[in-house]
Amino acid sequence: QSKERQIRLARAPPPARRHAVPPRFLRSLPASPRSPGPVRFAPCSAMAAARSLSATAQMLATALVAGERRALSKAITLVESTQPASREAADELLSLVLPQRDASRCLRLGISGPPGTGKSTLIESLGLELASRRHRLAVLAVDPSSHRSGGSVLGDKTRMPQLSANPAAFIRPSPAQGVLGGVARRTEDVALLCESGGGGRDGGA
Repeated sequence: QSKERQIRLARAPPPARRHAVPPRFLRSLPASPRSPGPVRFAPCSAMAAARSLSATAQMLATALVAGERRALSKAITLVESTQPASREAADELLSLVLPQRDASRCLRLGISGPPGTGKSTLIESLGLELASRRHRLAVLAVDPSSHRSGGSVLGDKTRMPQLSANPAAFIRPSPAQGVLGGVARRTEDVALLCESGGGGRDGGA
């Protein structure tokens, strides 16, 4: 019996290796079925995500300064994010594009009032007039927030159909998220992004 037991133990597969770090934080690379070899691990997902956001901020900064509208939309989404990692990437993005901002070519105009007073109509008329004079403009519409999704509920972009179709205009609705005073938490940062993308005649914001 002892001999049979020794034979069974000799034929039994070796016990599985145990990792010192919990496997949910590491991702092991596949090994050869014949020779296990050294076990390697990929970097922690949090560090990889931080590096990815940093690279994204650098790419967005380059495209934003070049005047790409899609880059501006993605940059605003990054700046408005409430995730801690996104906040660091947003700060890096702003530090990269702010040196390109020419304040002398930028003009800010704030329009506020109760619902139904014709704010969207006024903004569309002013915007079309500026576009006809070869200016570019960005409209940052601050809307009440949805209690379910946290997004905008009014959709001011649909109230300005002619201006929305004009290539010289960029309209971005942003949720107020409980902030009073006619601005959102990141309205200042969003305005800086728009101004850093170019300003004035023949390609201004």
